Amino acid sequence: MNAVVLDTSVIVAGLISRQGAASALVGAFFAERLAVAYSDAILREYADVLGRPVFADAIKPADRVGVILKLRANGVLVKPSTVPAATWPDLDDLPFVAAALSTASKVIVARNPRDFAPATAFGLRVMSPAEAHRELL
Repeated sequence: MNAVVLDTSVIVAGLISRQGAASALVGAFFAERLAVAYSDAILREYADVLGRPVFADAIKPADRVGVILKLRANGVLVKPSTVPAATWPDLDDLPFVAAALSTASKVIVARNPRDFAPATAFGLRVMSPAEAHRELL
């Protein structure tokens, strides 16, 4: 099973709503039916975003901690590749690109694929949660 990179938006959506493709992907990760690649920068991003007060009522503390613990226990830690120069819409997304470039699958799953538009020129595939659900699970 090749590991894929999940953008933070997918993790957040999957934890907030127990329905839909993002939730199915997060559930598959917890059930070890989906391998998730991450880097130290992605781990910090997940922890930062999931710990924000805006999500305090929507995401249970156990789920926030569970994602981090599960990732450290069963995720695929990768050494990020160098990201090629391009006009990236959101520079905060570059750790996800760097991690995906280091995986065999070369896949990023994101709810905001426009932010990753240049990635396709470098051999990455950007999938929506629905596409990933259909093709990977």
